[in-house]
Amino acid sequence: MIKRQKILILLTAMCICLGIMLLIGDKLAVTELTFSRESGFYEQPFTLKISAPPGTEIYYTLDGSEPDENAIKYAGPILITDATENENVYSMRTDVSAGFLTENIARYSWGDPQYVVPAYPVDKCTVVRAAYRDADGNFSEIKTENYFVGFDNKMGYDDIYVMSIVTDPDDLFDEETGIYVLGKIYQETERSAELEGYWAFWNANYHQRGMEWERSADVQLFDANRQLIQRKSCGIRIQGGGSRGFVPRSMNLYARDIYDGEGRFYIDLFGSGYMADTITLFAGGNDNVSKIRDILMARLTEGRAFATMHYIPCAMFLDGEYWGIYWLTEKYDDAYLSYYYNVKKNNVIMIKGMGLAEGNGGDKEIYEEQILKYMVNADMKEEGNYQYACELIDMQSYIDYYASEIYIGRYDDWPNGNEGLWRVREKDEDNIYSDGKWRWMLFDVNYGALSSNLIDSNTIASTRSGSEHSKVFNNLCQNPNFQKQFVITFMDLANTTFARERVDAIVQEYTELMTEPMQVHLKRFWGTEDTTMFLNAVMDVQNFLDCRRPYIVQYLKDEFGLTGSLAPIALEVNDTAAGKVGLNTIEPPFDENGKWSGEYYTDYPITLTASANEGYRFVAWEVKDACQTKVIQGRENIELPISEGGMSVKAIYEKK
Repeated sequence: MIKRQKILILLTAMCICLGIMLLIGDKLAVTELTFSRESGFYEQPFTLKISAPPGTEIYYTLDGSEPDENAIKYAGPILITDATENENVYSMRTDVSAGFLTENIARYSWGDPQYVVPAYPVDKCTVVRAAYRDADGNFSEIKTENYFVGFDNKMGYDDIYVMSIVTDPDDLFDEETGIYVLGKIYQETERSAELEGYWAFWNANYHQRGMEWERSADVQLFDANRQLIQRKSCGIRIQGGGSRGFVPRSMNLYARDIYDGEGRFYIDLFGSGYMADTITLFAGGNDNVSKIRDILMARLTEGRAFATMHYIPCAMFLDGEYWGIYWLTEKYDDAYLSYYYNVKKNNVIMIKGMGLAEGNGGDKEIYEEQILKYMVNADMKEEGNYQYACELIDMQSYIDYYASEIYIGRYDDWPNGNEGLWRVREKDEDNIYSDGKWRWMLFDVNYGALSSNLIDSNTIASTRSGSEHSKVFNNLCQNPNFQKQFVITFMDLANTTFARERVDAIVQEYTELMTEPMQVHLKRFWGTEDTTMFLNAVMDVQNFLDCRRPYIVQYLKDEFGLTGSLAPIALEVNDTAAGKVGLNTIEPPFDENGKWSGEYYTDYPITLTASANEGYRFVAWEVKDACQTKVIQGRENIELPISEGGMSVKAIYEKK
């Protein structure tokens, strides 16, 4: 009996000690605000518990606003369900664009957007923002989480990213300070007569620029597998030109030390290793129905001698409400150039739209002296002047860029308005891109290009007249060496970059990926679930590229006074594993049988380069035309005149 009492006393003491230890441990563990569930996608509803240090009170909000003493006081677990059936709030606003002012739509020169507020509950996530207040009345930092419940059965999110942007609603919609609304700027601005029919350009809060119109936000990004891959406090601004008047509109996301102590988005978002300090959430600009033009051109021309950007499709939620389909992409800036071209950030000069985008006060004078003066006024028929021009600019970059823009029928706000170029200020012998030459950058092809009504447009002729940059192009066209390089490069692009089978494959892939997401997008902003509008818009771009070649190739001949014929060139390699063959500026995409064909004007010879893989060696070229067959032994680099009837060339390799 005594032994049993001792055991009971011992067990009781142990339980008391264990309870004290657990109590102390629990108090020690709760040193900050914690949520029982992290942001993410959940199939079923759940209860959310929020914990804070002892002696504090927790306040939270569900509308994106920053919690303070007027917020909801936490009294117990919060039930998190599918928020979609909640009442629409921000998506019901009509002060986010002049396009909602129906009396103006009839005067809109670019077509009728027919914006509507959704007549159904848009998809939503639950945004919980919480902070605790201590005994002295001080609030902790705000913690933000996003919960997507029941999205497994929702249409439009397969194989794309999802982003949630959470910011205080006043930062977006307040009449004085909101960056997303017409606001006080619209109310106080008198419109000029010439802008009366262009409501997208009417001055408004969303047309303002600079740090004054940057707002702080919490951003969370989920990949196509619904994994949270980025949690970031950053700055947001409206991005774009005339497209700022549309909804939804593009935004720039800025990583800055002032927001979270990290001046970069520390994520390899684009699979290139680049961790940007600015990311653009691109709504498509003027291409707001198909959203294909910029992404298609970037993919088609990737690898040419000018800069292009990467694009990732993304559905965006703004303060918990579905806000449409976007493209996540890079922003051209000194960080972009520093990473992709291995140059120093503080040594970059970048020009966009004839304005200084990166650099110091005197850097624009370098651009004006070299491009707007010398390249315009020097007599390019004089070979010495042309050779000096080749020292000022990377001529292949210039030709690649202009040939590409001309091929797609670019006009109106190009080349001046949407032309970008860059160089380093001080030369560095260790890096080819630090040679001080200007190089070009592709962006903003979502207007004035790739449209069926431009199939037969002679954009070579139109590019040679008018603006300052057109004068540069027209002047260079006077030089025979430039003409030769331009014509050969142009046909390289026509034969590979814009080849019909390549275009059609990318468009088909795009259509399969984006049709459902765009169906949800168009229902949200335009009130229609009919994908015909989207598919027709995509088809119009595809039709342009499928039909463009014969027109623009003939214009090429006419504009440069070519006297030769367009002849077929057939290339073959005897073993596709043995090595590569270069043709002018391209590597022809040989089929599984090692064959490829294209067309070139006979005015200029073609250049062929053979490079053997390890374990092989190059032997000879076998050249056939209508008259003869000849074998050229051992010369890896050759220049061949083109026979009028065309010819075939076979690269022969053998194992070592």
